[in-house]
Amino acid sequence: MSGYAVPATEKLRVNQVVNENTNQVVVRGTVSVPDPKPAAEKILSIDKTAKINKIELVPNKAIIEGTLTVQIVYVALEPAQSVHSMHAQLPFTTFVDLPGVEPGMDTRGKVTVEDISVTLHHGDPCKLDVSAVLSVFVKVTEMRDIDVITQCPAGATCETEQLTVSNVVASKTKQIIVSEDFDTPEEKPAIEKILDVFYSAEITNTRLIKNKVIVDGTITLQVLYVAALPDQPVHQLHRTIHFSDFVELPGATPDMDVRVDVVVENVDVEPLQGVCCTRLRADVVLKLIAFASEPREITVLTKVSGAQATMAKLRIDHVVGEDAVQVVLRDVFETPEPKPAVEKILSTSVENVHISETKIISDKVIIRGYVDVQVVYVAAVESQAVHAMHRRVHFRTFVEVKGAQSGMDVEVRPFVEFITATAEGCEIALELVLKVAVKVIQTLQRKVVISITATPAPSPSPSVCPPGQTISYTVQAGDTFWSIAQKYGTSVNAIINANPGKSPENLQPGDVINVPCVAKG
Repeated sequence: MSGYAVPATEKLRVNQVVNENTNQVVVRGTVSVPDPKPAAEKILSIDKTAKINKIELVPNKAIIEGTLTVQIVYVALEPAQSVHSMHAQLPFTTFVDLPGVEPGMDTRGKVTVEDISVTLHHGDPCKLDVSAVLSVFVKVTEMRDIDVITQCPAGATCETEQLTVSNVVASKTKQIIVSEDFDTPEEKPAIEKILDVFYSAEITNTRLIKNKVIVDGTITLQVLYVAALPDQPVHQLHRTIHFSDFVELPGATPDMDVRVDVVVENVDVEPLQGVCCTRLRADVVLKLIAFASEPREITVLTKVSGAQATMAKLRIDHVVGEDAVQVVLRDVFETPEPKPAVEKILSTSVENVHISETKIISDKVIIRGYVDVQVVYVAAVESQAVHAMHRRVHFRTFVEVKGAQSGMDVEVRPFVEFITATAEGCEIALELVLKVAVKVIQTLQRKVVISITATPAPSPSPSVCPPGQTISYTVQAGDTFWSIAQKYGTSVNAIINANPGKSPENLQPGDVINVPCVAKG
């Protein structure tokens, strides 16, 4: 007897979604107006951002540490009622329940500020009360290889579905150490003792070449320390460290999609000995997790009738759609005080491109962000000294993606394709061409066919049923003792007597029964 031919299969390497969930957390705190800024009388506006600094997986749960940053513009409590701005940071810790996750799996997280309020602290105009509601989303994935059946076998009936999946071509993890020596800012006192270090890392740019991805990123440190002063006040300083490295990805090509996640594994910040406690050394251990993938459209079988199929749960990121848009940014500004006017611009470079907010509405993704630019120039002074100035250019745009809906996940990849700067006196004109690529993703859960067991072909009907003999017959779908008896010219009772213990009501396809042949006429 022969069975079905082996059906067509396709091997996929996907980031199987183990679990994902969202939790809300309320962040409250009191922040002080920094010296030497005046006290506050009225809050004018609040700009807020939040980011995740660390995600730690424990069984069935993710522990998240992050920072809420607020930029506050206020009217000063003074006769002139001048307008000032300040920024403050509030750390937060929360957790997200994720049944089934284990330490060591890959994680991605996103935090959104859903609501925030800043009010004057009762009885102290130099303090402000902050209250914010954050939504923290975590997705945990695990790399898995899976073979799926893509063609319905002959003789069976199948239900199919077309999926677009991100097939992982190459993936690799690399540890790196980033070290830097730096001085405390001039306005800050020397350090007697470091109390704590808050940190985060971010990938700012990736460039995929053959078999390799080049990675640029930043590490942000916030050092809390006791000052070397008689009253030993507590101060804090910030430091941003830039780093570049690469990860080998055999099989990757420049036209593929690439994603690099960064995890801070350890941070050490110590004063350098013999430098009067004004110079620090930072050593940061990072883990880079790189994936190169390409979209693949496949037809999967979700149901099979007429054959024995083995099913598996496939929970993956389905690519709803992707597109890109180019944005021309123009910004005209004066050299900031106390910088001198410009005689000649030497170079213009992009330090960072940051996406601060994404929002999906029907068939459209709205994006907000900024580009940090550095301009190096010769000053229009007698000494013709070289100076550098920094400028943050904000942008807002949208990308149309058919099928995008609120609640889906979105990946945004911004990069500057062109930048130039011109100057006339104290006025600088920047022009940038920014490309923003967007991919909208939806987590799909499907039971798909991964194997089909060969089913024996129907027993051939004998051309002759010799009287007085008994033949073997393989039961087919829809068969009954009556239909078999009619087919071979025998009786139902004869078949029952030839198959003791076999109930006519429990006849199953594939059963082999005895059929007695009787004399004709």
